Amino acid sequence: MALKNIIISFATAVLLCLLPQWSPAQSLAQPAQFAQLLQQAGVEFMEPVDAGYKDYEPLENQYLNCHHAIRSHSEDMEIRYYLLPWNEADLASTMPHVSTFITITNLATNADDAIIAALRPDSQSLRRDFNADWGMTYIFTPKPAFSDSPICKMVALCKEGQGTVFVFYLFDDPGNEAIDRREMAVRFR
Repeated sequence: MALKNIIISFATAVLLCLLPQWSPAQSLAQPAQFAQLLQQAGVEFMEPVDAGYKDYEPLENQYLNCHHAIRSHSEDMEIRYYLLPWNEADLASTMPHVSTFITITNLATNADDAIIAALRPDSQSLRRDFNADWGMTYIFTPKPAFSDSPICKMVALCKEGQGTVFVFYLFDDPGNEAIDRREMAVRFR
């Protein structure tokens, strides 16, 4: 019987090593304000524990100071998070399309040759993957004061009555495959 338990334990350990390496938000230190906003907006947050992601504090800027940021040198990517909990007294928090438009116009470069790509996920994948009612994805070049990375993928997700979450993936290489692995970092309860 003991040998059977050892084999099952070993098989479980091997299986866990093969699964994507994500764990609950407590894996790395988080700012208290960020944890409070997650609770207030009813957001589950999964932070990568592989690829050497570390918390860090980006330089303050005049456009948007995010609530939490992590980066990985091995994946050559930085991820920032900004939460806007639902507040009936604040119209921007109850109108995600407006707050998203304000955010993209604040962060995207004003260069004449700059391109902004917009993608709207279908409602089924929004509900299935994020339990969200609304969402948009933008790919653009950020203003240098926000980030010195040449590419930003901004994902905006909203759940009515809970809030809007903005996730910013900042990177150099448009072929960076790590971006797809990191998309499921937030989900509304």
